Amino acid sequence: MKRSIFLVFAVCLLLLAFMIVGCSRHPNEQELKALEEQKQAAVAAETKATDCGNEKAALENQLAETTRKAEEMKQEKVAVEKRLAEWE
Repeated sequence: MKRSIFLVFAVCLLLLAFMIVGCSRHPNEQELKALEEQKQAAVAAETKATDCGNEKAALENQLAETTRKAEEMKQEKVAVEKRLAEWE
């Protein structure tokens, strides 16, 4: 009987000790600095992703324009070859 009461008391005391230690811990300066650095890195990564997306869109537009010009030049070449064949 005494042993079980002692065991229950010891478990309660241990749980209380864990709760006090777990609830009263605050982040220290180093942890706060690391958190701030991680936030800054996340913001920088998001900014870079946005910049890359904008650059990709600009390059896709440039590619479309170049493709359109190439197609126009092919059509002009065919027209010039046709006129050259008629002239000879």
